[in-house]
Amino acid sequence: MHLLRSCIVAAVVLAVSFGATPAADAATGTFIYAGCSPSKYEPNTAYESNLNSLLSSIASTASSGAAYNSFIAGGGVGPDPAAGTTAYGLYQCRGDLGAGDCVACVRETVARLGAVCANAYAASLQVDGCYVRYDAANFIGRTDTTMAYRKCSSSRSHDGGFLASRDGVLGELQAAAGYKLSSSGTVQGVAQCLGDVAAVDCTACLAQAVGQLKGACGTALAADVYLAQCYVRYWANGYYFRSNSGMQTMSVQ
Repeated sequence: MHLLRSCIVAAVVLAVSFGATPAADAATGTFIYAGCSPSKYEPNTAYESNLNSLLSSIASTASSGAAYNSFIAGGGVGPDPAAGTTAYGLYQCRGDLGAGDCVACVRETVARLGAVCANAYAASLQVDGCYVRYDAANFIGRTDTTMAYRKCSSSRSHDGGFLASRDGVLGELQAAAGYKLSSSGTVQGVAQCLGDVAAVDCTACLAQAVGQLKGACGTALAADVYLAQCYVRYWANGYYFRSNSGMQTMSVQ
């Protein structure tokens, strides 16, 4: 079992009304969610050394221009029964970001991880422009549709035109392979899978995300669902989630 599943630190997110805001224009550093394992590593251990090497590689490799990359650092068995001393990690940038914005986002997110999840054996941080994750358990390339984060706007609509446009957008996003933007009528949406997810698994992950989004959020004017390997977001014109500066901690099973 991945160590990351046991605790999530989530932003307090508000739906605010303003002009139509495409995902490409949202601030890349806007906090969405973070997850931190409750188990902590001791300072000056082999795992800490390997993790520091891994995070350094993530920050430096982003400058290569690749929107996705995964990493492994070190090896061996450590004192924690749930983890060895090897560190596994990855980063991914939003599919429409230019190389410079991707680099800046990844480096900033790596730096923030230490403050948000200090000494955690496993951690992830999702911001609007990129995603960084590390773990003491090998999660790279392994199918995982665990729910990481979900948000539904309090504003809702039963208007037939809105629902038809929303369903049209979600239908297109569900068939995406990688990264996709979609719009129909007053609704816009975006979806993305991790870069190591095969096309068939990406479609399955997105289908599950869309199903959970519809089931949990109903007729919400905006909704986000992030699974471990993919996400789907949609919003009606005038509704787009922005986080405030506060964070709250939530424990999950």
